[in-house]
Amino acid sequence: MSLSPTTGMSRLSLEGKSAVSQHHSRLQSAHGAPSMSGPDHPSDSSDWEAEDDEDDEDTDVVSAPTGLKYNLSRLSPRTRQVAQGLFSQTASNESPQISLEFCGIREEDPSADGGLFYAFQMHEVVPCSVRIGARDSGRFSAPRCECPDARFRHVRPCKHLIWLFDKISKQVLFDHDPEAELTLTELGYPEELGDPYDQISQLGLGILADNLRCDFSEPDSELVSPSAARVKEAREMVAALAGIHPYEQNAYRLDLEASYNRNSLIRRGDLGATLFSLILASDSFAEWVRCELSPSDPAVDPFRGIQQRASNIIRELNAFSAAEQDPTWADAYRHRWKGAGGPRNAGWAITQIQHCVAKIEKLVSRGSSPLSGRARSSAARSLVGILKLVVDHQELYDRLVGAHDTGFVYSTLDMLADQSQFIEALEEIMERIGVRGAPSSYVANMRHLIGRMRSHKTEDTGVTSGSGIPRNETPPLSEPPPVQAGPSRPGTVRFVTPELPENVMGRGSQGRGSRGRGAERGAKRPVPRGSQQDNPRGSKKRARGL
Repeated sequence: MSLSPTTGMSRLSLEGKSAVSQHHSRLQSAHGAPSMSGPDHPSDSSDWEAEDDEDDEDTDVVSAPTGLKYNLSRLSPRTRQVAQGLFSQTASNESPQISLEFCGIREEDPSADGGLFYAFQMHEVVPCSVRIGARDSGRFSAPRCECPDARFRHVRPCKHLIWLFDKISKQVLFDHDPEAELTLTELGYPEELGDPYDQISQLGLGILADNLRCDFSEPDSELVSPSAARVKEAREMVAALAGIHPYEQNAYRLDLEASYNRNSLIRRGDLGATLFSLILASDSFAEWVRCELSPSDPAVDPFRGIQQRASNIIRELNAFSAAEQDPTWADAYRHRWKGAGGPRNAGWAITQIQHCVAKIEKLVSRGSSPLSGRARSSAARSLVGILKLVVDHQELYDRLVGAHDTGFVYSTLDMLADQSQFIEALEEIMERIGVRGAPSSYVANMRHLIGRMRSHKTEDTGVTSGSGIPRNETPPLSEPPPVQAGPSRPGTVRFVTPELPENVMGRGSQGRGSRGRGAERGAKRPVPRGSQQDNPRGSKKRARGL
């Protein structure tokens, strides 16, 4: 992704002429400062400013997003590089990095009859990257962010580290009591997480990426394709906004995945396909839509996500098993994962699937408030689905069910005995268990559980269960097979540093004592619930920083 070289502009408060002049003078003084070099302070040459294309070297003329052309021959090398970096976005298909929010008229000094000025408020999206290395890593044994606060102001940990580790902890701390507190450390992650690199390795980066709703960059590749998980999620988001019943979303608009084209996002006459394309093209837009969905929507249902993780774990196990038997697969597998994380064998899969079941048990038994009827139904559905996945996999079945009675699934499902709509699915699973064989205690406990479920069942199929779902609307257990990832989006995969020392040093207050971004003029403010902005007709855009 090409980044805008005008990062400093997004942090400027739209104040009077004096403030702008002070900022300009600071930029000039910073321009003459020596460059920061070394591992923590790379030199001024940064790959985010401008792509060194051959066309740029041979011409002094560039085209702007407006269609206007500019001759850069009279600019200094530094300014020329900034302009080329900005206008190079015109030829790319990435979403615009800079957008104009609003404008207004202000007085320099209302109390002293000061002059008037026009103010324009802009917003900019600026990526940054985090590196997490093993304990013996030479540079990243301590997690490190490449944002300006961390690199130039030495803020440790920065907000990006804390934000990322919060997301990771949510996925890997399978046995954490939701009511218990975590102890945040100075490295940005909770003490209970242990070694972040080891935790990611044990789960697997590919599986974690799906849970974080993040695309995965193949090693040594310059192309990033939307992951199968994100493609599926985007279709479910469109289905949810179209009012499709959650249990009918698996079959909704299957054509969206086949017709997606990264280079043609707008589908005239098809709002659903356009929304689908925009969700895949913009991570920030996808997060916005995700936050507006109901917890019962499949795209954000936590229990359904755990079941999908179990399915992905088994897929990884099958891929590893195939790689062990086929040398061509083995080479591709080793290249993909670079040896990180260890073998994805049956032992690894069993541990991770047990973690999935334990996570559901924690959510069911330790929540801050009783689960809603639909949440209980979703939890039971996921448990039954995981059991079915294991029963259908010989190697996992032998070690999780066939050899010993460890209470796999039924001990957790026993807390959801009111979900009698799954009796038929469990009966089918028991038939499979009867063929494969299982300890007598496991069979007896499963039969006892089914008997308890029958005591909750009524003869009237129209009567709702404890989940609030009609008996004749039993949700499907099996997830559809994963689809192929969408077309690759062009562009070099770089974990980039968005700002140079000049941009940062020209911003006035620095260091640990400076105000946070949220305290500056122009920072976004949270909208309180129940405010005027909850009503679209009465909502108003607040002028920030003008």
